[in-house]
Amino acid sequence: MKNHLVYFVCIVLIFASSYGCGKKSEDQAEKKNETKTDNAGEIKKEIDPVQENMTKKVENGTGVPQSDANKTNELGMTPGLPKDFPSDVPLPKNSKTLGSLNSSDGTVVTFESNDKVLDIVNFYKEELQKNGYTVTKEGESQVSDKGGLINWTKEKKEVGLMLGFDKDKNITSLVITYR
Repeated sequence: MKNHLVYFVCIVLIFASSYGCGKKSEDQAEKKNETKTDNAGEIKKEIDPVQENMTKKVENGTGVPQSDANKTNELGMTPGLPKDFPSDVPLPKNSKTLGSLNSSDGTVVTFESNDKVLDIVNFYKEELQKNGYTVTKEGESQVSDKGGLINWTKEKKEVGLMLGFDKDKNITSLVITYR
């Protein structure tokens, strides 16, 4: 039950971050890049020095600027895939990694995918079974086209998959936990 609570909190945080973060920063960036006319009548475009500096940074291969690779966002998530992500757990197809969070209960990695919930569930059922995982006693919890929760074990490893479909954005949010 404790794991279910952790999963639920993670999904809530994912949805809160995706709904609350984008528009405000986009509006601020637009305002900072507006054109202005100086005293001589010349039009000059104002550029935000922080934004200009960010575009000059070298990326480290993960799509994250090198100086930001080890930083966390406002939710405490580290961008990208963790180095210790299990090699026997496949990454979701047609997805992007949003970030990860480590806790005493394990590691949580969040993704967004263009695939439907049931397609992702079927993919993981097949792949994890091939890799020696079995569904736990709790098994599947209310898996439908809107979302669900599945837990697997392999020897002493535990892997959980939690999904939720956002019909407005037409994307599926995934949270993979492992320990």
